[in-house]
Amino acid sequence: MIEIPKMEFIEYFNAPIEKVWQIFVNPNGWDPWFTDGMKLELKEGGGIFFRWVRLTHGETVEDKGITMIFEPCKNWEFWWYEYEDGFRSHVTMSFQANGDKGTWVKIQDKVLVTEINELPIAFGCAFGWGQMLCLAKAYIEKGLILI
Repeated sequence: MIEIPKMEFIEYFNAPIEKVWQIFVNPNGWDPWFTDGMKLELKEGGGIFFRWVRLTHGETVEDKGITMIFEPCKNWEFWWYEYEDGFRSHVTMSFQANGDKGTWVKIQDKVLVTEINELPIAFGCAFGWGQMLCLAKAYIEKGLILI
């Protein structure tokens, strides 16, 4: 097992927390602005199904996850990135209101890497979270779908 630090990504959204939460945490997940057919059971222990096509050059990429903690407008914690006997990525998304108008979103991701040649898995997750936050910001603040 290689110990790599937890990755952390923070973004400010110029929108109320209820709107930001609803865009990130809803039955269709991050469709239409990031995923293509994501499904989310809105409860602790609920399943997550991820699907990408537009961001993967037409190749269908699918994965599963499970929600561990579900606190509306506060925290969504889940495992995803399925592999042999579990999941590689433990994610916590925290939502914090900044007055009545804005919301801070913090994503923490602890990725399991067992050997050095698996480091690209963590790098790919880091790239994906940055891309996801950028696309979410355009969608939430301007109504734009950039993919």
